[in-house]
Amino acid sequence: MSEKTKVTRRRFLLLAGGTVGAAALTCGGLAISARPPEVKFIEESFGDGTNMKDKILVAYASKCGSTGQVAEAIGRTLANNGATVDVRHINNVSDLSAYRAVVLGSAIRQAKWLPEAVKFVEAHQPELSRVPTAYFTVCMTLSEDTEESRRKAAAFLEPVRQILEPVEEGFFAGKMDYGQLGLVERLMIERVMQIPQGDFRNWTAIQTWAQALPARL
Repeated sequence: MSEKTKVTRRRFLLLAGGTVGAAALTCGGLAISARPPEVKFIEESFGDGTNMKDKILVAYASKCGSTGQVAEAIGRTLANNGATVDVRHINNVSDLSAYRAVVLGSAIRQAKWLPEAVKFVEAHQPELSRVPTAYFTVCMTLSEDTEESRRKAAAFLEPVRQILEPVEEGFFAGKMDYGQLGLVERLMIERVMQIPQGDFRNWTAIQTWAQALPARL
């Protein structure tokens, strides 16, 4: 049901309903938007463009944009190592023929990659199987760096591995901003699942992983 806490539908509806009711009663002093703000997903290209034979795609699926920032950091690091890199939202990628390697990443929702990321691997499995393909996962489970949280994070990727085994995997803590969520999702995450708000991304760890990636790609 979730990364940290399994919640029954009945319990969630009771808790969320009570919270919404309380918010309505005190609406003069409490304002919670029912819709999340619009997210602008990152699309960038790095490198001087002269080494097109070493062109790498970094494609990502993100809910609120923070995974796109991780993808951008990975792409920039790969370019610093001599590659030409396109960073793209996964929904905007249809042709992989220009790339000699692919790095795919996703945020986690309900203990798994986002559906569009999984569908992308399924749809492009033949092309991805012919080039080195790496995965990275961004999740709040890793906000606590323990052996148990790392085991859970690795398990989130198992359905995707069954479609295509990657040459490398990266797992990174994510960012939780309640202001980027719609009302119902915010109530679920903040009040029921009790996932903490904050930016837990370790940029040094992300860059270190990306620096070692060319040897695997």
